[in-house]
Amino acid sequence: KKQAAQDSVKKAPKASTISLFGLGGGQSNDSPSESTPQKAPPKKQQPKQIKAPSAPRGVPTLSNWKLKGDGSITGRISGSPNFKNGELITTSEIVGGRIDSGSVVQTGSGSKYFLS
Repeated sequence: KKQAAQDSVKKAPKASTISLFGLGGGQSNDSPSESTPQKAPPKKQQPKQIKAPSAPRGVPTLSNWKLKGDGSITGRISGSPNFKNGELITTSEIVGGRIDSGSVVQTGSGSKYFLS
């Protein structure tokens, strides 16, 4: 192979490009070379994480809440400027919104709460 490489160089015109594939190793073309690029294994697609809904900015959150018979909700509040975080409160009657976790409801007095 060394002699073949030297002959290729002698025969090549000045400033030409010479292919060096197959001239540099002792391996046959039958076995894959360590320097042969291998395809990377396909990346495992990460399962999409479902982000739990969060309260809109400025809307206090009620957690551990329960709907009462009169249409009000009792629960622990957080994010309110009027109550301490974790304080147990009872709203006035809910008149708007879906009463379900992840929803914002509105009371008869106009207050809004995010139900977590």
